[in-house]
Amino acid sequence: MNPKTKGRDLGGWATGFCLVAGVGILVGLGPVSEGSGLAEPLQASTATSPDGATPQAAFDYYVQNIEPMFLRPRGYPGSTDGNPACVMCHVWQTSVRFSLEEPTDTPDGGAWSEEQSRRNYEMVTQLVNASDPESSRLLTKPLATAAGGARHTGGNHWDSTEDPEYQVILDWVRALPAAEFTPAEPEVAVDFEYYRSCVHPNVLSVGNYGQLACTSCHAGGSAGFAPRSADGAGLTVAQARQGFEALQRLIVPGDPVGSRFLRKPLHPDGGGAYAHNGVRRWQNRSDPEWQTLAAWIRGEVTGSECSPIY
Repeated sequence: MNPKTKGRDLGGWATGFCLVAGVGILVGLGPVSEGSGLAEPLQASTATSPDGATPQAAFDYYVQNIEPMFLRPRGYPGSTDGNPACVMCHVWQTSVRFSLEEPTDTPDGGAWSEEQSRRNYEMVTQLVNASDPESSRLLTKPLATAAGGARHTGGNHWDSTEDPEYQVILDWVRALPAAEFTPAEPEVAVDFEYYRSCVHPNVLSVGNYGQLACTSCHAGGSAGFAPRSADGAGLTVAQARQGFEALQRLIVPGDPVGSRFLRKPLHPDGGGAYAHNGVRRWQNRSDPEWQTLAAWIRGEVTGSECSPIY
């Protein structure tokens, strides 16, 4: 796929997916709310696991009713008419945790093969919680914050939990076996006190190698993980808490390499993300500062003692 035509061809991809899949897909080219109705709730077959639907039934339902949502045009980058389709960020941006396969070119447009859909399914099911469906990131990220959703750089697709798309996904998550689709509790905890005492004042508030400090761009808004204090002194506990909570969406506890917080400012030649509007703070993972922050994310550094390098 030519990167210069990705946005332009998006509508064709949606059409192509419907034609190639050869199944009864819930959605057409417009939003689900413009359609004539919802998909039938996922029904468990006679060969179910004790908690719900068989893996094959859950996968088939996903392909027919949920995966097409990721291709649906919702506006385009730079457009004032809406947010971009999910694939615009979740296929080509290398720094997102939720990463979909690139649709395959076909004579009819674009489509995911069954193998690609299975890989997408494995990724998507990491964002669900069958023990508490409403808390699933797959539901909270596109949902407006006023309706209980989470911050989402790609914007909000649903104004309320009554949106037909939301309801279709919710029905699917509710039918998944809880024993198989409940996220494990993080084995480590990223320490707040170390963020307040060491990370914010010594990393986020200070430029490196003459570069701008993180606070220059990330002091407020949805990316406000590096707030500034009003008087130039240290952050209050409330300010620090707010910045710490904002930073959590960029951190995978226990996994520094998988954390966008450490990939975005890292040079691509050193394993960093290709997309970062700001500067590159570290050339490679051997940088002592990167190593210290990695130890913090692994849960090895806690408290107000700024070691080993501060």
